[in-house]
Amino acid sequence: MPAVETYRAHNMWHNRMQGEEIDLSSHVIRTQAIAEGRTWARTRQCDHIVLKADGTIESVTPFARTPAV
Repeated sequence: MPAVETYRAHNMWHNRMQGEEIDLSSHVIRTQAIAEGRTWARTRQCDHIVLKADGTIESVTPFARTPAV
């Protein structure tokens, strides 16, 4: 399942679905972008990947629904 990525490009922080080109949101402030990315990931029940400015992974937070046992 694709994840929500928070990444930096063109001097701003953005959120997008992994593998997509269209942004879900754009932000000047990094913490705002991360908070918005978490919201998108919770809504879509997928992982939230935060990338550093250099493109390396800083953190991965799972929001995927766990199957009932």
